[in-house]
Amino acid sequence: MKRESRRTKQKHYAVPGVRPEDWADPLTGQPHALANLHRITPTLYRSAQPRRNDLPALHALGIRTVVSFRSFNSDERALAGSGIGQVRVPIDTWAIDDEKVLQALRAIRAAEQRGPVLVHCWHGADRTGVVAAAYRMVLQGWDKDAARHEMFRGGYGYHTLWRNIPRYLDRLDVAALRQALLEPATTP
Repeated sequence: MKRESRRTKQKHYAVPGVRPEDWADPLTGQPHALANLHRITPTLYRSAQPRRNDLPALHALGIRTVVSFRSFNSDERALAGSGIGQVRVPIDTWAIDDEKVLQALRAIRAAEQRGPVLVHCWHGADRTGVVAAAYRMVLQGWDKDAARHEMFRGGYGYHTLWRNIPRYLDRLDVAALRQALLEPATTP
């Protein structure tokens, strides 16, 4: 039933100004709003990398943990002394794979147990988009078409130069990733 509803909404998205209700909500125009900020679920947000002056916005949203997908930059300085936890799952945009996406989904699920979570990469578009699409498919039961449609047409800033991203999503084995998420994480 839900899939049928989602497909119907997607067909109507071709009408300018109509955004499917189940897509992440843009949170723009709010005081101290982070760049590219969207609410995916009541406990999961996505954005560009937060800066020190974004702390009031993070606190206003009740963010308890920030999960970063940046490979070469951390949130240590921006979040120092804020009381907001940090988790880093470095993902290289040019080399996204199941192992990193699985680590990201595990980190999000664990962090959601403590309260609202913000996930980000540099712009909040590509790596964040892949993980958000995987979250939609693996944890929320969305089909690939619905998750891809939201990622590429949701206004998050996907950069088309990353042609590996649509290919990764095409070959993503949702059932296998869901099963792996149920298994305990192993440490190297």
